[in-house]
Amino acid sequence: MNISSTKWFGWLLLTGIYVLGVLGVVGCGSGDDVVVDCGPGWVWNGTVCSRRTDGFNSGVSSISPALEGSGDLYAVGAFTHFKNDAVKHVARVNSDGSLDRGFVSNTDFMPPNVVVSANDGSGDIYIGGYLIYNGPNLPIRGIARLNHDGSLDSNFNTGAGIGRMVSTIVPATDGSGDVYVGGSSHRTHPSDPFENGPIRLNSDGSLDTDFNSGFRAGESSIALATDGSGDIYVSRNSAPYIARLNDDGTIDTGFDTGPTGFDRSVSDIAVATDGSGDIYVTGFFSAYNTASARGLVRLNSDGSIDAAFVADTTVFRFQGGRFIVPALDGSGDIYVGVTNALNEGIVRLNDDGSIDAGFASGFEGFGRNDTLSDAALAADGSGDIYVAGSLASYKSTPVVNLVRITAGGDLVK
Repeated sequence: MNISSTKWFGWLLLTGIYVLGVLGVVGCGSGDDVVVDCGPGWVWNGTVCSRRTDGFNSGVSSISPALEGSGDLYAVGAFTHFKNDAVKHVARVNSDGSLDRGFVSNTDFMPPNVVVSANDGSGDIYIGGYLIYNGPNLPIRGIARLNHDGSLDSNFNTGAGIGRMVSTIVPATDGSGDVYVGGSSHRTHPSDPFENGPIRLNSDGSLDTDFNSGFRAGESSIALATDGSGDIYVSRNSAPYIARLNDDGTIDTGFDTGPTGFDRSVSDIAVATDGSGDIYVTGFFSAYNTASARGLVRLNSDGSIDAAFVADTTVFRFQGGRFIVPALDGSGDIYVGVTNALNEGIVRLNDDGSIDAGFASGFEGFGRNDTLSDAALAADGSGDIYVAGSLASYKSTPVVNLVRITAGGDLVK
């Protein structure tokens, strides 16, 4: 055999090995016995890997109901498609589960972490994360406001933008149109003194310099007090891991967290909807001022622990819960993220902390490898709740990263 024929034989051999390898990967010739992990956003149809067309093709990080009565839902995440439609990182889903094609965000953002509907009746939304976008009119850093059709709201201009990651956005309820922002570190300009957060932005995106906390806070959660004071509750990065701030950003000493407060970090804060002024707190903590508080606690409006609220921590693990969602039906109940042997993922608790047996997520709940990132109540009065994350199943039914569940715990298909 001459040199040229040797090369030809080697090429055929290598090509054959490659083809056989590829066929082996996709399962050619092995029928239904082959199961291939095609990667996020793709499924094995028995022959080849194909893109999922039954929902978002990648995880949903945050959701927020539209507030104009439509029952629609905004979602942000790493996804690039919804069913058969290309939609990059920001989407509006109609109440029937279809994509709202009238909402189109053409800005090439990195995937946002959080989305929040503006409460000024405009239909606009805020999105936040490690956003970097050098648009033709203004740069975007950290936070942006989008119009109801998905276009950038150029009237919201943060100047040089907010440095680093934005993880929390909470619109003020005082009619100002301002918005509170929390995250890993905030800088509106290198010369600004506000290295830390939270910060308050005016309705035009400029920094409200009258609000200055002076310490790192609000990275995981910001919640508005409902007593008309303009105060906010914030998570902190060190003990006592929670604080109540006056409307100028100073600490409200009337909210007394005691000698130690929480022993570890707080991940979410929600204000009770029963008019008490109490708050629910979840996180990685195990104690609050030496009292047992394994991941979930209710605090009175003065900062003391509400001893009448006792969650069952022998069965459910609340540490590191990603969300607390107070029910809006007047019951005083709350939905919380949990982990346990049954893999519910989410439970509904009565106002004393006991399990509401009327909300049954079943023996299996979400899949064992599923990750829940956010939850929000439907705004149509149905009592349903949306749950988002990297989700593959609920009660043994395949789902794709976003589900709607009835007040009884059943899947809305």
